[in-house]
Amino acid sequence: MKPLTLLVAALVLTSMSYADKSRVMRLQTADDVGVTAAYYPSSLPQAPAVLLLHDFGKDRDEWGAFPLLLQHNDIAVLAIDFRGHGESIRRLTANGPQRMDYRQFAERDFPSMLLDINAAMDWLEEQSVIDKKRIAILGSGLGANLAVQYALEHDALAAMILFSPGLSYKDIRIDESFPKLRRMPLRLVASVEDSLAFESARRLLELRRQNGHARDFKELIGCTGSTHGAEQLKVVKELPAVLIRWLRQVLLNDEPEEPAPLPPPPPSPTLTNAPPSQPTRYRHPNRPLP
Repeated sequence: MKPLTLLVAALVLTSMSYADKSRVMRLQTADDVGVTAAYYPSSLPQAPAVLLLHDFGKDRDEWGAFPLLLQHNDIAVLAIDFRGHGESIRRLTANGPQRMDYRQFAERDFPSMLLDINAAMDWLEEQSVIDKKRIAILGSGLGANLAVQYALEHDALAAMILFSPGLSYKDIRIDESFPKLRRMPLRLVASVEDSLAFESARRLLELRRQNGHARDFKELIGCTGSTHGAEQLKVVKELPAVLIRWLRQVLLNDEPEEPAPLPPPPPSPTLTNAPPSQPTRYRHPNRPLP
């Protein structure tokens, strides 16, 4: 198995050599919004899958090379552009196509993004090559809050990873209902200097523990620095490997020595072991651990 140092360095590769292993499609929501999505199939029959939900004001490119890394580790990926973001900018109406722009959204518009998630999950569940019982959602910022809202109504989700969640974001409140997730496998990821997101993640973990729903002592991953959302995957070098390893354990029931890297890997610094205290913390380049 390749060392982890090769894995994290490989994330800087472009996706050119993998262009033939993904495809872009258009999904239709219940309210006639065209949602653009990129699909990265797995080579496994009946493969596990993850749905990637970006942050407010971003698009599916926020995830960088992470979809390719998931794909290379036998996990299929669907990454969407939320309505009003990226290439998802049109809704069909009786008067013709209507342009959508997130910068013009009112608070009442954000809950309708759940329809985008519904369309994406429906598509995944219709694919004969996807195991419907092994689908996870990864959400960044607003996408994290929307992921929780979706999970509250769909208890078949296999796992969630929430990057920089907020207790309430764009009128999507999650703290009061968070205990209803019960013992769903979960990871919360936040930078300690991104104070609002980090304190929100700590509060969500506290609610899990108060209700006896925490599954282990590693549910909160604290990263040094102030990077927000899925951007942490690009800045905190150890983070992609840590999360891939956990997803493989949850979705594939295996514990590889190290996740498979994207070839060809250039050299990279070695992994910094995290202290055993809570939350688990990973080193930001050029910053000491607090």
